Amino acid sequence: MFKLNSLISAPRIVRQIRLPLKYELLKPTYTSTSAASFFTKTDKINSRNISALKVKYNSGILELDHRTLARLADSSATGKFNDTNILVTVVNKPRLSSASFLPLTVDYLHKASAAGKIPTNFLRRDLGASNYEILVSRMIDRSIRPLFSSNYNNEIQVVCNLLSYDGKDNPDVLCINTASFALFGSSCEWNGPIGCVRIGMIGDNLVVNPSRKQLENSPLNIVLSVGPNRNIVMIEGWADNLEQSKFIEALEFGCEHAYQVVEQIRSKKLEKENQFVKKDSSLLSITSEDEVLNGSQVNLTEISTPVLSSDPKENQEIENLFQALAYSHLYDIFTDYEHDKLSRDNAITQVKNSVINAIQKSKTDPEQSNTNAYAYSTLNELFYKFVRKVVRNLALEESKRVDGRKLNELRPISCKSNLYPSLHGSGLFQRGQTQVLCSVTFDSPDSMYRSDAIANMMSPSLTNFNKNFMLHYEFPSFATNEISRIGGRADRREVGHGALAEKAIYPLIPSQFPLTIRCLCEVLESNGSSSMASVCASSLALLDAGVPIKEQVAGVAMGIFTQFDDNKEIKDYKILSDISGFEDYMGDMDFKIAGTNDGITAVQADFKINGLPFRIIKEVIEESKNARQEILRLMKKEISKPRQSKKSNQPILKNYPVSVVQRSKLIGVGGMNLKKIYAKTGVTVNPVDETNFSIFAPNQDSLNEAEEMIKAFIEQQREPELEFGGIYKAKIVEIVPSGLMVQLYPTMKPTLLPNSQLDGRKIAHGSASDYKIGQEIQIKYFGRDPVDGRMRISRKALFKTSLPAQDLLR
Repeated sequence: MFKLNSLISAPRIVRQIRLPLKYELLKPTYTSTSAASFFTKTDKINSRNISALKVKYNSGILELDHRTLARLADSSATGKFNDTNILVTVVNKPRLSSASFLPLTVDYLHKASAAGKIPTNFLRRDLGASNYEILVSRMIDRSIRPLFSSNYNNEIQVVCNLLSYDGKDNPDVLCINTASFALFGSSCEWNGPIGCVRIGMIGDNLVVNPSRKQLENSPLNIVLSVGPNRNIVMIEGWADNLEQSKFIEALEFGCEHAYQVVEQIRSKKLEKENQFVKKDSSLLSITSEDEVLNGSQVNLTEISTPVLSSDPKENQEIENLFQALAYSHLYDIFTDYEHDKLSRDNAITQVKNSVINAIQKSKTDPEQSNTNAYAYSTLNELFYKFVRKVVRNLALEESKRVDGRKLNELRPISCKSNLYPSLHGSGLFQRGQTQVLCSVTFDSPDSMYRSDAIANMMSPSLTNFNKNFMLHYEFPSFATNEISRIGGRADRREVGHGALAEKAIYPLIPSQFPLTIRCLCEVLESNGSSSMASVCASSLALLDAGVPIKEQVAGVAMGIFTQFDDNKEIKDYKILSDISGFEDYMGDMDFKIAGTNDGITAVQADFKINGLPFRIIKEVIEESKNARQEILRLMKKEISKPRQSKKSNQPILKNYPVSVVQRSKLIGVGGMNLKKIYAKTGVTVNPVDETNFSIFAPNQDSLNEAEEMIKAFIEQQREPELEFGGIYKAKIVEIVPSGLMVQLYPTMKPTLLPNSQLDGRKIAHGSASDYKIGQEIQIKYFGRDPVDGRMRISRKALFKTSLPAQDLLR
């Protein structure tokens, strides 16, 4: 029996307490174990658990090892590509209650130390996740999530930790492959493995896993993951308005190379059970002191994962009840095309409540003490599975959609531009019940996005440079008639959707556009595909602002309903164009494709099944082109080319030349004159080089006012222009050891007449000459020094006995 004092003095979480030992906590046993014997034992375990593989590419060698680090985790793997190393850990915990979704968390961490840097923040520590870390985490999540079993709802956390980075290769592809290897060797119910590659294009040749240097000149950057049956499970990337045929060719090329990783991983026989964690039925897991004091004992190793129902016959019986009680009502709702998003949801909820109440009254379980609560949660989940089945059967068997559209038909679209003339540019795009307002803002080049040195090293080529174009996506809660906190930092979904829309627009922005552009896309209504609506709204707003984009761009979300045979092969499917939010929730795919009439600029594919074969992906992309062209046709009716006339409030960027002599007069002491201009007019004046200043004005009136102030600062002490070789009178204002300080005109600063240019005789000190302060003498002007801008003058050049004037120019 354990003593109370020993338990109180023990930690709050005590794990793996051996029950057969009576006084183990009171009297610990000390044994002498040498370091050599410890490592010998560890090596024996490693020899059974570690399994490594290598995949060779032209750009490097992919190396994966299992359980070499972090061996107390459920599973871990290390990945290496050239000199970039990744550690991925998987922790799998059973839940005490069931969930209707998979509680999977994926976090990618790139530490500054991995790149040989120290964080530049005040604390000099790695703080919150950057946008790039969020985007990589989402990409890993979308690659591995579809392959988990449908009823599996353990709590899973996948952490990808960048150990070292060589600055040559992007770590995101390595993370996905390493995570696949770690999950394949874990106890999770995961139907992997997967393989991932990045495809670029050098010239006309496709390249597998190109380096960051190669990506800078590549018109294509696609990351795709492939499952064990050669199905594509994730696509993410952008292209520089690449032809659709070449884009499809790149996907097929990537599938073949990604499957090589799948074959290599499947060839390894990894032990699912972690040999470094002992599991014994006699182990007691104490979760808190209170449970110990109360005498309750919880053995987490014996807790099984809750499932929807332990009796399949009961589930089938409930589905039969739904078929009898709810099918006709649901069919009427889904064929009543007067319903919108909210009314349809309300009608489904009413049917659900009435049917569940009827079932609960007629069917009770006397063995359950809390039958009604348990039955309601079970019936609620089974009901929505039945709704999903009804919606899918309508599309698969009758080719009907819940809003009455044909399978390839778009929702009603309306476009507006220049909604608010006071904005630099604005556009409103409405597609069904999805509405996005985009506002364009111009600012000076100083406002461009500048990432720090660490982000520059670790981010892909599209985001690691200073950008003069930004697109930000905001999704407030009122867009879906919900209540939540407004403001604060963008969440992971907003960051991901904004990055996708930015990728779609970025290739079409002129590289030499002088101003910084920010597109703010606010989702005012949402019923699916708000990110692609943001692309369309941004295109309208940019044209309204007068930005000469290369072509208009539009985006559309494609969906699919699939039906499988007994061998889990797709036997039937229906492709849907422009899916709504309800169809996205009920369907198997959300494939977002953005581009112009003939080319593709950005793609993102999410799947809820174990991927799709390449032939179906190709068909989806070809079908999306028709939808994209129809959207562009409607957008061009509103605005088809950039606005030619500038708005009165549009900012202006102008170059203002200033001579070297006038430069200091314009700047003033400590930049005082430039600060006065900004305080009075709001115009920013910045020096570009020695003879040019950049003027950024919010409008034409401010620019005119600022130019008047600049002229006043310069003309207050305007200097006359001197002729090379001209002879001028100069007044001596000071005698210094190196010569005489003379002033040619009252508005000019005194300049030095050196002793060597006073006379043909050698003069060692200015006071040794016969000149006095206030005396006027003649000098000859030989221009200005090209290095420091000082005047070059001479007096001895006027004497006949003096040396040639070329001596002055030596």
